[in-house]
Amino acid sequence: MARSLTESERQLVSAMIVSAKATNPDCFQDQDTWYRWRQELHETLDRITVGEACDCGKCPSVQLLVDGQEVPLGDRQVILEAFISEGIVMLFIDDDLPSYLEIAPNLDVELELPKQSALIF
Repeated sequence: MARSLTESERQLVSAMIVSAKATNPDCFQDQDTWYRWRQELHETLDRITVGEACDCGKCPSVQLLVDGQEVPLGDRQVILEAFISEGIVMLFIDDDLPSYLEIAPNLDVELELPKQSALIF
């Protein structure tokens, strides 16, 4: 069952869209294209809800829905990443729509949702 983003999730996703680095830095031709893409992606924030939560028991990772619908694996996937002291945060973007927020802990660490101020870009 879908639910709204919490304020902390919203802030984290927003920070990732605005500042996180792409795992493939050459996915855009130039800085202007990259900047416009981030702006358009940020405009989807009000359309995002949360779907399934990860069931590993160690992380707060969640599936992201857009307009209440699951975002299918796209032909073009961009992964934005940032680090936290306990692991890594990744925002998966499929065909220009956010699809998954992964908060991956270091080995044997149980994580809660990090604050945006904990992100290391």
